[in-house]
Amino acid sequence: MINKIIKNIIRIITWRVMKKALIQILPSRCKRDGMPEYGRFTPKEIQRITSQAQLNIEELMPSFKDLENIGNYQNAYLGLLSLAIYRALIKESIESNYATKIVGDMQWQAYMNNQGIIPIIDPIRKKWLKISKKDPLAIIEKRLKQMMKYPYSKPGYQSEFYKGNQVICWDFYSCPMHDFYKQFRKEEMTLFRRTMCTFDYSVAEHGVEGGKYEREHCLADGDKVCDMRWSVVR
Repeated sequence: MINKIIKNIIRIITWRVMKKALIQILPSRCKRDGMPEYGRFTPKEIQRITSQAQLNIEELMPSFKDLENIGNYQNAYLGLLSLAIYRALIKESIESNYATKIVGDMQWQAYMNNQGIIPIIDPIRKKWLKISKKDPLAIIEKRLKQMMKYPYSKPGYQSEFYKGNQVICWDFYSCPMHDFYKQFRKEEMTLFRRTMCTFDYSVAEHGVEGGKYEREHCLADGDKVCDMRWSVVR
């Protein structure tokens, strides 16, 4: 019962966060990428997009697995919301590549609004790390270990964490968000690959000065692992 209540709260909060980010970024955007002669998004159009996205959420819920782990559930649900918003943009006759860009920017805006995965708590953690640890790589390591506990935890995320020579290695062998997108077509997986799977590049740069993220393989490309590498350009 408690788990069910928490999940319901997560759905309400995450939708509120993503909707706010979408409403923030759309007014400054052209309806066609870089082509203001076609006009910009009007308040009426933005309302129509958000209303359609809400309908899409309801339609996608039967495809959503009720994961037991709260952190796994939250991340997978964020994936569902991104797809719901993408489909709302497509219904508004937005070209697919541009719709993908908008979704990616919306995800980042939502992250910046909350300054991390967990609103309120993450900004405090970040400030404390800067005070308590002077080595940028040590800050990255500590931050990633926190993320291993929530939301990137087992059983949904099967991963291996280890240190190399001035690099933090984090290999993922399973991902609940990836599992959700596998149910759909190539178009949906491309959305996932070009948004959620590229998120960590920006996170590394934002986390510490000189932060760098690299990856040779990705589950969304059909590989067996996401071999994430985190380092600092000194």
